[in-house]
Amino acid sequence: MGRRKLIHDEQLLQHAREEFLKNGAFGSTKEIARRAGVSEATLFQRYPTKAELFLASMVPGQVDIDAVIHSFTKETDPRTVLTEIGLRILGYFRTLIPVIMHLITNPSISMADVTAHFKIMPEQALAEALAAHMKEANSRGTVNVNNPMATASLLVAAIHSLAVFELMEIHGGKNMDHVVKQFVEALWSGIAPISRKHKTALPEKIMRRR
Repeated sequence: MGRRKLIHDEQLLQHAREEFLKNGAFGSTKEIARRAGVSEATLFQRYPTKAELFLASMVPGQVDIDAVIHSFTKETDPRTVLTEIGLRILGYFRTLIPVIMHLITNPSISMADVTAHFKIMPEQALAEALAAHMKEANSRGTVNVNNPMATASLLVAAIHSLAVFELMEIHGGKNMDHVVKQFVEALWSGIAPISRKHKTALPEKIMRRR
């Protein structure tokens, strides 16, 4: 009698991911088992239902906060740094959202099932990390943020919506990277350091006197 093939869960899930990415929720468990070199019975011993296998193989991992928020940059201007972080967040959402949409097309999987797989939802994790970044910048005087969490949540939500609009091709399939800079510029009037706010406000006062 031949020895049963041993295969790690991650290898098994990789084969499942490839099949589901190709054929969606209609991917064949028989084909997954064939690729993995195991029987369907072995497959269902580890994942009792096809929906559980689909969810386990397709749900994204936790967001890499260090790579998105804290990654090294040569930039020193706080607006430019914030824009660079915003572009990384957009890049992350561009990979995350299509996978989530793919997941919830399965009638056996709800958004609650997806949420349960995350220790903390990516949007919240990003907003909290960005708020911490802003709080630290606030302490150095490079920004003036009264409510870092609200400000960070606003920017993350705007970028998330931008990624959704891109996926829906609302902008005609155009690259929308430049909009992130516009978001940051729109926020900047409220979070610029006090001295910079005074400098920008001075011409307005002078014009009023005239």
